[in-house]
Amino acid sequence: MRKAIHFEKATEHETLTLQVAPLVDIVLFLICFFMLASELVRSQKDPAVELPQMTSPQGASEAPAEVTVNLRADGAITVDGRTVALDLLPGLVASQAAHAQQDGRPFRVVVRADRRQRFAALDDVMSACRKAGLAQVVFRATEEERS
Repeated sequence: MRKAIHFEKATEHETLTLQVAPLVDIVLFLICFFMLASELVRSQKDPAVELPQMTSPQGASEAPAEVTVNLRADGAITVDGRTVALDLLPGLVASQAAHAQQDGRPFRVVVRADRRQRFAALDDVMSACRKAGLAQVVFRATEEERS
């Protein structure tokens, strides 16, 4: 046996009404929420604390000069596509840092280490950067893909 849904015939002169009570409830809820949130923000500030002003150094908008050091899985070190011996790395990096300093640009070393390499090889590269007197060393990595 089939059951059918029967709809009532709509009247042509039926007026639509706007329900204001739920709208007022939501508006009052939002007002209370923002009043509470602004009070919490005000309570976090301490007027006795005088914050320092931050100024950007000259040329801070420039991109820093950088050299990329690639550490392969077998421990080989490449800089600009050339294989470099570990004992020559501090001098090479220091000379590039000196050129950047002459140009008035900040300098950094970007290390791209293969994840299959030994940690000791990475430590050797870090020691070479330390010997060169570098202030900034950056590691590059890829974001893990989520499935």
